[in-house]
Amino acid sequence: MHYSLKKIPLTIFNPYLVKYTSFPMDKGTINIKGVWNVRNGNIKSSNHLVILYPHISERVKNKDSKWIPIPLVLAFVRERQEVIDYEMPITGNLKDPKFHLKDVILDLLKNIVVKPPTTPEVFQDQILENEIEELLTLKCGFRQSTFTSDQEKFVRRAANFLEENPKASLVITLIQYTSKEKEQILFYEAKKKYYLLTNVNYTEKDSLFVVKMSIKDSSFTRYLNKHHASDLVFTVQEKCYHFVGSDLVNKRHAELVKQREKVFMSYFNEEGVENQIRVLETKNDIPFNGFSYFKLLYKGSLPEALTKIYLKKDELKKKANEEKIKQSKD
Repeated sequence: MHYSLKKIPLTIFNPYLVKYTSFPMDKGTINIKGVWNVRNGNIKSSNHLVILYPHISERVKNKDSKWIPIPLVLAFVRERQEVIDYEMPITGNLKDPKFHLKDVILDLLKNIVVKPPTTPEVFQDQILENEIEELLTLKCGFRQSTFTSDQEKFVRRAANFLEENPKASLVITLIQYTSKEKEQILFYEAKKKYYLLTNVNYTEKDSLFVVKMSIKDSSFTRYLNKHHASDLVFTVQEKCYHFVGSDLVNKRHAELVKQREKVFMSYFNEEGVENQIRVLETKNDIPFNGFSYFKLLYKGSLPEALTKIYLKKDELKKKANEEKIKQSKD
């Protein structure tokens, strides 16, 4: 059996990563391929795992999540240029398979002493694609309506570029992970309403407490089961919708989208380059990184950083074509 799985987003594993490590991924892709030979129950297989650009998001703290220092783990297993690359043969038989982790252990020891100076050429084009993605997308956290200092720097760089290049323009699209955004709003509003049943005031400190409160909190789930139980209502999401109502969730989501666009455009308005901006209609999708994000598309001139990456991609393409021509002659 020959198998190959390509470009599987790491973010789809976030529910499990948060539960067992407390750290979600905000980007990265898995590529794995191999060959399995099984005869009379005896296994002989080769498996090649490559994880490109694994990036950890901020730790999610709640009572139900275990904690593993994933940033420290990545420091050891990740090679230069954001790649994890391991060969993992499996032999033995179906009842007692033997996993040969020699390559993993040797690479781990090598990474502790010194990171490899280069990355295999086969991954370089994908690495450049990730770098382009970094320069053209701005991720938004769930329920986030204001920007962090890093996000602000990102938008200001784009605004300053347009000011310095009057003939350049920018096309902006907000990609909304609507279903996940609404789910997060739903959980927050349900926990907030429950909290206010026993607390009159609601301060910023209270808000942080509610955010960190687990959706599986025993007293909260008991309340939902007692007051919103039904033979036709099974999930926590459904019970929360019975508790707060879909109208409130839809209203909060519409306000969130509007506020995000307003904050994003405010930086361009400050520089007086709003006429060089074209904002397309918001799209609802399941994003590659598991979060809503702003997608940028430059027209006319390109920022220097983007130009350099595209030149590198052209060089790689040219080199690959030369190799093909050389192999055909041989």
